[in-house]
Amino acid sequence: MPQAAPIRRAAHPPGLTLETLTTERDFLALRDEWNAVATADRTPNVFLRHEWLDAAWQWRRTDATLQTLVARRDGALVGAMPLVRTLRRTETGRRRVLEFLTVPDTQFCDILAPSPDAAAVAACFARAIAGQSGEWDVLELGYLAEDAIAATAFADALRGCGCPVAIAPAGSNPYIALDSTWDAYYGARSRSLKKASNLALNRVAKSGTPKVDWHRAATEPMLATIVDVSARSWKRTTGNALDQPGPGAFIRRLSELAAANDWLSVWTLTLDGKPIAMEYQLVFGGQVHALRSDFDEAFGEISPGSYLNRVLLERLFSGEFVRYYMGPGDNAYKLRWAEGSAPLGRLTAYSRGPRGRFAALVDLRLKPLARTIRDRVRPSPPTRGED
Repeated sequence: MPQAAPIRRAAHPPGLTLETLTTERDFLALRDEWNAVATADRTPNVFLRHEWLDAAWQWRRTDATLQTLVARRDGALVGAMPLVRTLRRTETGRRRVLEFLTVPDTQFCDILAPSPDAAAVAACFARAIAGQSGEWDVLELGYLAEDAIAATAFADALRGCGCPVAIAPAGSNPYIALDSTWDAYYGARSRSLKKASNLALNRVAKSGTPKVDWHRAATEPMLATIVDVSARSWKRTTGNALDQPGPGAFIRRLSELAAANDWLSVWTLTLDGKPIAMEYQLVFGGQVHALRSDFDEAFGEISPGSYLNRVLLERLFSGEFVRYYMGPGDNAYKLRWAEGSAPLGRLTAYSRGPRGRFAALVDLRLKPLARTIRDRVRPSPPTRGED
């Protein structure tokens, strides 16, 4: 999409200067400064690293424009908010939406700011966004942990600026602790899960010669394999398969940057030499993040995804890793394997301009009222003896 105007600067107390970055060149130039702040954060997170956001932008550049906010004190970067601007069609017309720079593979996002500066940076960004009411209608920030700056200090500051704010649950990220042993973990799983897992192992073994490989380098053969498997998975109908331009550009850039930082972790399953399943992961700070698991639908009857998940999970209990995040989503198969789940939330805020006030009226008043009326007039199910 065409790029907007370059950096805009404005002074914001206390002693902070705000910059709005709208060009890719300016955003990419921030890498070293950005990562210095990300490393100093409370709990370093790969999804707040510049490399992750760089890769995400390769996908989102097809449908959004950059609107990243940067806070500086005495010239030094002390905070950042990775935003993009989009136009979204709704039943009541188009909305100008500000949102985090995320993709479907994102597992967490937030304002970047070390603890000592978090409140000041959040207030600075809230005042800046609220003050531009004529430029946006709705602000939507997803993938928020319970203690995320965006869900706490920033939300409070935005309310103080007169913007309606709502925070709602938005699923969770199931996980498995890897700091015990495989035998202890697997022994505590349900009998039905073990039965299903063993069936998957037997089906694949009876269908040919299976081989699981673990890749830590971004080679062309590995990339070609995962793109091919993704193109033959159910995701081919969603537009998110890796053979599509946006997702493909994302995975190639991410693989390049992740491999350079020793974060890359890709598992592939072949059957008689043919790739039939893969899982793409990032490893950061002892945390293993499963970004996507795909399998060839033609082999769906033998459950290749379940086979690969069972094998790679056992290997992850090596003592090297702390936790395995399965990715947002309350899928039944994830919950059967998971030991816990990290809750996620979504912040929605509305500008003080006429369009924002109208959007707030629709979302916060009219839609809930319509649901209440619908529930009241909906016929009750028949009681025994009435049908």
